[in-house]
Amino acid sequence: MSFTSLNFLLFITVFSAGFMALARTRVFTPFLLVASYIFYGYWDYRFCALLALSTFIDFYCGLKIADAPDRQTKKLYLFLSLGTNLGMLFFFKYYNFFADSAETALASLGVDVGRRTLDILLPVGISFYTFQNLSYGIDLYTGEVKQPERSLMRYATFVAFFPQLVAGPIVRARDLLPQIQQRPRDIPFEERFAGLEKVIWGYFLKIGLADNAAVVVDARFHQPEFFNALQHMIGLVCFSLQIYGDFAGYSLIAIGLAQIFGYTMCQNFARPYFATGMRDFWRRWHISLSTWFRDYVYVPMGGSRTRWLRIRNVVITMLISGLWHGANWTFVLWGALHGGLMLVEDGARRLAALSPVRLSGPALAAGRLVMVGLVFAVVTLTWLPFRADSLHTVWTILGIIAHGDFGLQQGNLQASSLLRVAVAGLIVLTVDALIERGAGRRYAGTNVVARSMACSALILVMLLFGSFANHAFIYFQF
Repeated sequence: MSFTSLNFLLFITVFSAGFMALARTRVFTPFLLVASYIFYGYWDYRFCALLALSTFIDFYCGLKIADAPDRQTKKLYLFLSLGTNLGMLFFFKYYNFFADSAETALASLGVDVGRRTLDILLPVGISFYTFQNLSYGIDLYTGEVKQPERSLMRYATFVAFFPQLVAGPIVRARDLLPQIQQRPRDIPFEERFAGLEKVIWGYFLKIGLADNAAVVVDARFHQPEFFNALQHMIGLVCFSLQIYGDFAGYSLIAIGLAQIFGYTMCQNFARPYFATGMRDFWRRWHISLSTWFRDYVYVPMGGSRTRWLRIRNVVITMLISGLWHGANWTFVLWGALHGGLMLVEDGARRLAALSPVRLSGPALAAGRLVMVGLVFAVVTLTWLPFRADSLHTVWTILGIIAHGDFGLQQGNLQASSLLRVAVAGLIVLTVDALIERGAGRRYAGTNVVARSMACSALILVMLLFGSFANHAFIYFQF
């Protein structure tokens, strides 16, 4: 179920009551596991069978990896884990993509193989819990996780933990499993309140910013030929705000809910639109995924040991990252663009290191501001293939923008939605700018009354300007 649905309000109310009643009992872990499966199965109960199968396989392989008498046996069970997880992910998410691509390629050569695609329902969140399971087996094999989890119930609870199950953050076993293994602790009021603040800010990002921006964005991508270059540029900026508000909002709600109930999860976003470079952007955007690819793909391939290794590994990692996001050539293009931009940035940094000119003081601050604006503009443009449903749509919108019609069209197209996006966007970017300058620590030190008033004001703005159309979270499709 979605965090923004009334069903979730009922679910979290019942769960909170059960949490308070059962937290100190032996049945708490089974309660948390059942609640997580109810949360996940609300979309389609059949999804639960695949989640359970994946969980059991990795639990079994984890035990075998830990207890194996030699490295060869460990590797055998690691490959079993990798094969089954990636096999299920490939079948449900990528089979039709590769089958359709092969059919198209063969048809261009005059070979008709007929339709080979299948009617497959993509399980919600499969990319997230698959990567979570993969990291457990790999960490056991490499020794990052010293001891396997020997309770299937606790391991299943770790995998299915409902706040982050569907869209992350991708939590590592070494971080969350020890918390699952312990009974809930006494949670200070300050910690619960800080979690509640994250939840409120996450809902504002989703309902106040992302869902208002969705109205503007969807119209432009559904019928791109009806809009001119200026309208499409506005649409791309709105999508930049939408995807940030949507995904960072989900992550904050998940992290905040976990914190309210005494669990700590990793930060997933760190003000990415204040990045001063593409490498910096990926240190701030979807942190749990970017560090996953760094640790399990980029570094094992050789990392940055040599210049040519870095070029190869950046390209491969970003192409895989693009394909992870979706089974479409648009995502492959998006990953390739980011990989290329990171390599261009590497070259620019090497040239800058040779320059005798060094900025300082106001010139350094102005240069940083220019870089923030440039990175935002580049990232915004690369969101085009990410949002487009096909490469044809990408070329159509690029053609309209290249045509250069930046005139104001007759009438106020979606003026109300644009105003709401402007208000919410200004609030979000202002808060991010203040946090970037260290105001977050000062805010955390203020008294609860002042922070409660700030939360109340935010809720009031959300009620006045928010969109309550219950748009699905973007990353549910991944």
